[in-house]
Parts: sequence; structure tokens; C-alpha cells
Amino acid sequence: MTVRRALLGLLAVTVAATACGSGADAGSDEQGSGETDMGGGAQVVRSDLERRSPPSDAPVDEVVAGLRDFAVALGATQPDGNLVVSPTSIAVAFAMAEAGAGDETAAQIADVFGFPAQPGVHEAMNALTAAFDAANHDEPDGEVILQLANAVWGQTGQDLGSDFLDTLAAEYGAGVETTDFADDADGSRQAINGWVAEATRDRIPELVPDGMITPETVVMLVNAIYLKAGWASPFVADATLDEPFHRADGSSVDVPMMHDPMLHTRAARGDGYTAVELPYIGGELSMVVVVPDEGRALADLEAALTGEQLGEILGGLDTATVDLALPRWDIATALDLSGPMSALGLEIPGGDLSGIAPGVGIGAAVHAANITVDEEGTEAAAATAVAGVTSAPLPGEILTVRADRPFLYLIQHTETGAPLFYGRLTDPAG
Repeated sequence: MTVRRALLGLLAVTVAATACGSGADAGSDEQGSGETDMGGGAQVVRSDLERRSPPSDAPVDEVVAGLRDFAVALGATQPDGNLVVSPTSIAVAFAMAEAGAGDETAAQIADVFGFPAQPGVHEAMNALTAAFDAANHDEPDGEVILQLANAVWGQTGQDLGSDFLDTLAAEYGAGVETTDFADDADGSRQAINGWVAEATRDRIPELVPDGMITPETVVMLVNAIYLKAGWASPFVADATLDEPFHRADGSSVDVPMMHDPMLHTRAARGDGYTAVELPYIGGELSMVVVVPDEGRALADLEAALTGEQLGEILGGLDTATVDLALPRWDIATALDLSGPMSALGLEIPGGDLSGIAPGVGIGAAVHAANITVDEEGTEAAAATAVAGVTSAPLPGEILTVRADRPFLYLIQHTETGAPLFYGRLTDPAG
């Protein structure tokens, strides 16, 4: 029986009051918002709007192109070593934050992620979620689960902007559960971490660390992506052999190298690289590995790479038979996003999210992710907290690809091209 594997992406945005200038008015529970008593004093504040079906002309392609640009740009801020990040998860959380941002901060967020103007970005995120939902199915040889969930917590008694609440409800299916950040920081932290643990099947048991919630915290927006899928063509475990992986510094390390000598898939040879697609069960999701030609450094490939070129690589994949050697890998990345996001044009700490509540801004951002790849599939997790004070082969040719040197990889939703995870492998041994 095929063992099912999981890929999880998780992102949280924490926002609290700062000395930022006020922007849009922030009132809650007026004209289309209400409260539901959850018991124990907790309530859910949400707009009366139901989640709507996204329009057929939602600018999904523009958002996906922006996600690819962001993935490559973020990778460039971390030029050394193994890397795994979740561009989609980060972008969804910042899109929710943009719904409450002042004009200047909204423009900065849109510029960093390549977002279309509001409300198009929110309609596109809604449409992407619907497309992800359609990828879920159960087949005789395995199940595919791809879920995106949003949750928001707000300070008890804090007025929240009605336009912000409307956007959360209509495009993200979220309300705001009240909690007492000011007087019960640990209880709030445990509640949020409990939701995160459940949403990620205990892959991320503690997203919010002790001390992150302060008396100034007024709202926290959380997005979780969960993916569970095995390879459409699993590797045969008995074919895995210990073989050398050649590091960028010229040294080598023996690692378990998986083999499929007749993988029927899509691939492409390009200028200095070979790309190979590895579909997951059902074909709605896939991993693409981009291996530089022998003698070409991965750093040189990355230095010349743009999001548009990444899209061209993915668009150039064509039917091929591949003799593939691919290492197992198990890596993790922990990032303080404040520096990278500031370098990309969104200053952290800073910003104006006064559409959520008066004087709210972004104070800090961190991201953590891990990924495990083996013969059966992929298992990974990613977590982010943003805190505020608040050319194809010829037919019949067998393409030999040995990923025995540093390479790039991408896990994508194949219909939309949305990059769920992006990274590089420079050393499978860690």
C-alpha cells in the first residue's frame, strides 16, 4: 500500500498597535458585522457577508506571476546553503494584511508580491483557494489532500475596521475570534498554537513562541496550507544506492540516491540547465527540479534567474522519458523576514495597517520551513509569523538527469502554476 505523505505550509501574521499614522476608519460590528458567543467569554466577530464565489476573471495569472517573482527574489536574499520557503503561504497572509493597510503600505505589499490592485488580489486569492480545493481527491493508489485555512484572533473589545471584516469574510472565509492578548498572553498563545497544531496535523506544534504576544498585540492573522500526496510514480526503494553528491565547494558526500531509469514525465533542456517534473498522484500537483549543467554553479544559475524565466522553464516542459537519479533530502530553513522583506521594499518594522484598527503596523516577521523527500513522496511544513506592535528532448530520447550537485526545486499547483514551496538543495546531508 502506498504510504501517504504530507506537505504543509503555515503562515501567521501578528499585528499590534504602533505609533503609525492613522489611515482608513476602523469601526467594527457596524453595518454588516456581528458577534457570535463561543462560550467562556470568547466571541467571533465577523461580517454578515458569506464567502463569495470568485469571479471568472479574477487575476490569478497575475498573482501567480508575482508569486514566482517573490520566490526567486526571496531566495536571492538567502544566497547560501539549503533553502525551503512557502511563497504562497507568505503571500496569502500579507494579502489579508493588505486588506487593512493604508495606501502607502498597501502599495509596498503589492509591489513586493506583484499583487494586482485591490479588490483583485483578494478575488485572486479566493480563486486560488477554489482551485486548490479542486485538487483534492481519493484514488485507489492514494489520496491527495490540499487544504488552505485562514483564522484570525483579535483583542477583546478592540474595534476592527468594517471593510477589513467584509474582505476577510467574503474572500478568505474568516471572522475574528476574540481573545485577551493584554491580560492572558499565554492563554492566547496556547489557543493559537492549538489551532496551528490541528491545522498542520501536529507538524508545527508551536508557531507562536513565548514572549511574542505583548500587551500591544491587537490582532493575529493565520494562514495554513496542508498538502498530503505521494509520487504518481514512486521510486523503488531497492534501487536506492549510496552515491556521491558533489557540493559547491568541490567536496562530496555519500547520500541515498533514488533511481528511476524510465520515468515517463515532462522535462526540458535549457541554456545551462535541465528541468524535470515529478507529478504527485492525480497530476494536479508536481515537483520540478532544475539541475544546472555539469560544471555550472547553481549560484550562477540563480543569479541570472527571474520569476518570468522560472515561468518560461515551467512552460517549456514537454513529454520525455528520463533516467533520473535524485537524492533523498530532509532540510529546514529558519528566517527572520524583517531584513529580506525590507530589502524587497516592505520596511519591517513599519507600515500602516490602520484599516484593521487605529495605529496598527507591522513590527516583525519570521519564517520557518522544513521538507523531507523520499521514495514515496514529500512531507514538509512551513510557518511564518508577522508581528506588529501589532528546449524539450527529441521524441524517443531517454534524458539522463543526475541531481548529484546543487539544484533548485519547486512544488507547484499545476493548473494555476502557484508555487506552494520553493527552494534549493546544496547538501542532502545537511
